[in-house]
Amino acid sequence: MLNESVDLLSICQELREQIAKREYDNIKNQINELEEQLESNIEFSLEEKFFALSTLAKFYRKVNNYNKAGSYCRQAIRLSKNIHKNYIETVIDTYLDYASLEIEYGQQSNARIELAKLLALLESKDYKEPYAYGAIFRSLGEISLDEENIESGLNQLEKSLDYFQKAVPSTHPVILESVNALSEVYIQIENYEKAVELYQHLLEAYQEAGDQISEARTFLRIGEIHFYINLKEARKIITKAIKQLDEIYQQDHLDIAKAVLMLAEIDENLSNFPRAINYYKQALRQLMQFYEEDHFLIVYVYSKIGTISIKTFKLKQAKEYLEKGLRLSKNYPKIRQQFLYALGKIYSDEEAFDKASTVFLEFMQRLEQEGRRKSIAYGNTLQAIAYNELRQDKFEDALHNYEKALEIYQSIPNCKEEKGLTYIRLAYCYENIQAKDVEKAEILYEKGFKLIEKVRNPDLLEEALAGMIDFFKRNNNPKKRRIYVDKFVKLQTARVNT
Repeated sequence: MLNESVDLLSICQELREQIAKREYDNIKNQINELEEQLESNIEFSLEEKFFALSTLAKFYRKVNNYNKAGSYCRQAIRLSKNIHKNYIETVIDTYLDYASLEIEYGQQSNARIELAKLLALLESKDYKEPYAYGAIFRSLGEISLDEENIESGLNQLEKSLDYFQKAVPSTHPVILESVNALSEVYIQIENYEKAVELYQHLLEAYQEAGDQISEARTFLRIGEIHFYINLKEARKIITKAIKQLDEIYQQDHLDIAKAVLMLAEIDENLSNFPRAINYYKQALRQLMQFYEEDHFLIVYVYSKIGTISIKTFKLKQAKEYLEKGLRLSKNYPKIRQQFLYALGKIYSDEEAFDKASTVFLEFMQRLEQEGRRKSIAYGNTLQAIAYNELRQDKFEDALHNYEKALEIYQSIPNCKEEKGLTYIRLAYCYENIQAKDVEKAEILYEKGFKLIEKVRNPDLLEEALAGMIDFFKRNNNPKKRRIYVDKFVKLQTARVNT
């Protein structure tokens, strides 16, 4: 019977190879023919029917047809117990396909059951090949992690790596995949030393094999883990890796660009902003050689250069990069928000109030779409719009937006600074609107000041005190003015003595 089946089995094997190469369009007709044959009255051997069902299941899983993939998998699995032992690898593959399919569609419990059945089947057949067990425990680990059972997921992934190490050389791609998955879990539980240890063993294997590229890439990964341990050590390791990559490629390369990007992030975190900008520019120059201009990494680097340039008071440079990045950011809503808010601040500083209003309004619309209308970001943007209106003497408009901002802050815990500042600016509005209300302004000024006093921000406190002193001077209240002058003097004395 085995010999009689060989033609159809060979066809199925060829189809599986093309599926692995993602040649889905090329084999649609053959897949349809295979389905028609199964639905006809043609008699198939057990192996023929199993192989046909398993192959169809694999195809439909790859083209995201859950119903057909699931149906064909279940039919194939029902036949699998009686399949000739020569085909056990395909049986294993079918079970793994079905488990992966269930995981992809959020049916982790079903996937676990199928993998348990597979383990029982292999035990009954006394199957000992470690690679299959590595794949099974990897899937079980993924399920546990999806269910947020970190301890179980870690245990299963460790078993998976152990089995793979028994099955393939240390430099095999599946070892790297396993180390990557396992290290992510170690990082999640803050066991950084164990994550580094995994890559250290991998590094030694690549060094022994003379694989310089993989060696340098592993150095980069070790450096990346040191982001969590010691930034200066991370920079040292990544710099060493870049030197290796420069020697290997002797020209610009994507690996080098990504490594330089890591150096930029390190210096940004260390507040070495000028050097961080230089690294981001180097990375941008190289990335633009390998990606389209609207690739996420390129847009991301534009946002970094723009926002850090604001911190270093290079506003012309900031505006240049932010405007270019904004134009390219249509496909990345979260990063677009960074461009919008930063540009709003720059346009405000330039007194380009119409431009500032346009980007701030888009920023708020996107927050609304995300269901974040009651957020500090939304309140802060209302404040920024209101402040621009103050600068244009549009006191009624400013008052309206400050009131809306205050309403938001009052619904959010732990934002005393924002509420305090809003009270003070709202007070200024009541002092200057057409229907002036000085008494209400005084109440709001003092209410805001009490909140700002509690947040221990000396710069903001100094600004608030100056506002209080000016208010009581304008309104001829020397007694209260003296109270805030004394507070101002005490603050200045304390700052000098620290």
